[in-house]
Amino acid sequence: MIARRVVTLGLCASTGCIETLGSGEIGELRTFGDVRGAVPMPLTAPISDRDGNVYVLYGAPEVIEVTAYVGRAGGGWTGGCQVHEGTQRGAYGWVGHIQDRAWYWSGDALVEVDGTTGSCKNLLDRDPVSAADLAFVAVVPDVRETPSRNTMVAMIQSVTDSVPFEVVIDLDLGIYTDLTRFVPNNAVDVTVLGSGRDDDDDDGAGFVLVQYMIGDALRVEGRFLDSAARVSDVAAITEYPAAAENEPPIAVAGFLQGEGQGWVAGVLENGDVLVFDRDGGRIRATDGLAAVGVHRFEGTTWIVGEKNGRPAIAALAPSGDIGAAQGWVSSERIARRLAAGVTVLDDRTAPIDTVRWSSARAAVGASAFLHAENPHPYADGVTLLLVAGPAYETAGQSFTTVAIAPVGIAYP
Repeated sequence: MIARRVVTLGLCASTGCIETLGSGEIGELRTFGDVRGAVPMPLTAPISDRDGNVYVLYGAPEVIEVTAYVGRAGGGWTGGCQVHEGTQRGAYGWVGHIQDRAWYWSGDALVEVDGTTGSCKNLLDRDPVSAADLAFVAVVPDVRETPSRNTMVAMIQSVTDSVPFEVVIDLDLGIYTDLTRFVPNNAVDVTVLGSGRDDDDDDGAGFVLVQYMIGDALRVEGRFLDSAARVSDVAAITEYPAAAENEPPIAVAGFLQGEGQGWVAGVLENGDVLVFDRDGGRIRATDGLAAVGVHRFEGTTWIVGEKNGRPAIAALAPSGDIGAAQGWVSSERIARRLAAGVTVLDDRTAPIDTVRWSSARAAVGASAFLHAENPHPYADGVTLLLVAGPAYETAGQSFTTVAIAPVGIAYP
């Protein structure tokens, strides 16, 4: 009976067999692990593959470590995948999935996670020809599937390269193709500030936000790339906020999000909202909304965050301006239901059991869905939510038990 319930949670994302969850309703919760730290936790938005396996990533840009967990569709969990490279930034998050695999980007590494075994491998850690150490300085968060191969657009750079290269990554063969050198080739200190894609573009169009120096001039640009990693347009960004002295440049929190009409939006780590199109871009006013991320839902792009201490959202208008902020009903409904207590299935080890948490809350952000990444479309009107339960201390460190559940989501 327990195994059947686990399968119901996992497989219905691909088969459509789960009962519809209304806005703010919570499906069955599954415990995935005890995570170091307290709420809000350094976790990225979870995803699932088409086989129904769910993927959870412990990590954040400011945390130089990562752990990937896989909840198998048939029950049980695997964990312990900790592949990361680099010392400047930690995990950016999940960047794509197919039938039974998913990929995350952490530091300089692009990592494949097997949904069946939970094992992982570092893709293109070294150049196949020169054996030079390669760093993934940008990854467009989208897997392009064709009958012959699965690919992803990225920017890579070795320690001997003065500028990065735009490439297509063959995820099956573990090679890169369509190599193009960054232009202008006399650019100095090229730094990627963020990447993203347009969910409505079937060609796999992506964006990369970069800054670099030409002589004494600092340039910040939004670059549009197609599925062959070719730059089709370059947009100059004006009045981009400067970092404090001796601090790294201000990057995008999560990923950039396209909105189908040519606009690209992203929330910066300082809370500013950047909006640009192929003609250029700038920081936009937010009507008092303390923004944390950009989400895309049913054809509308939303800036999400808090206003007056409550979950709030504001639509991105066709003009590129940000509309009036309004309360987010789905988020508040979830918060109330979690606070009233939840029953959680623990299928990590035998014997499989259920436990009651007298109260719970969203594990990431100030309230449900208040995170930088776009919520994963688990089913129609349903996404995946990480839920924090009991906290405890051991050996001088705090830990929190965290579960995952499908939940109903709506954007008024």
